[in-house]
Amino acid sequence: MRGEDPELLSREYGVTLADINLWRDQFIESGTDGFKRNPDDSKLSAAERKIGQLQMELELTKKKNELAAKLRRK
Repeated sequence: MRGEDPELLSREYGVTLADINLWRDQFIESGTDGFKRNPDDSKLSAAERKIGQLQMELELTKKKNELAAKLRRK
C-alpha cells in the first residue's frame, strides 16, 4: 500500500504473493474491519478442539476395549 514491492515482502516474511494480494484486496474492500475476526470464529475453533478431544477419547476407549477383550480370551 505504501509502495513496498509485494515480491520482496513475500520473501521477507515467508508468505505467498497470493496471500499478500488477497490481504491487500480485503483491506481495500473493507478497511480495517476486513481484518477483524468474526465472533463465530472463536466458537468454531472451540468446537473443533472439542471434536478433536472427543475423537482421541473414542480411539483410546476402543483400544482399551480391544485390549480387554484380548486379555479375557487368554
